[in-house]
Amino acid sequence: MAASRSPRARLLHIRDEIDGVAAAVKGLTFEQYRTSYLHRRTVERAAQIISEAVKALPRDLLARYGDVPWASIIGIGNLLRHEYQRLDDFQLWEIATVHLPELEPVIKRMIEELDGPP
Repeated sequence: MAASRSPRARLLHIRDEIDGVAAAVKGLTFEQYRTSYLHRRTVERAAQIISEAVKALPRDLLARYGDVPWASIIGIGNLLRHEYQRLDDFQLWEIATVHLPELEPVIKRMIEELDGPP
């Protein structure tokens, strides 16, 4: 898919990455995740994509959802790109199993907001 400046497209990318991570880690224990190169890289890449997509969203849209730690979401991408050795498996597991599921309903509300009333 070509890069898009559309906030809706970025939100759909975020939603799709959250769904993909949920499917990838479903039924896994932390130990299974920790010992699986494939699962760890899946979560890392999804977090990078989500970080980049959030960074591209309009600031006024993010401001309407001020309870979300947008700066931390953007910051995780910087860590994954430049200081990946600072992240440990448990931090990424927590992103996959706690933080992304918490973000999912917010992203869905944002998509609905952009789509407008039916």
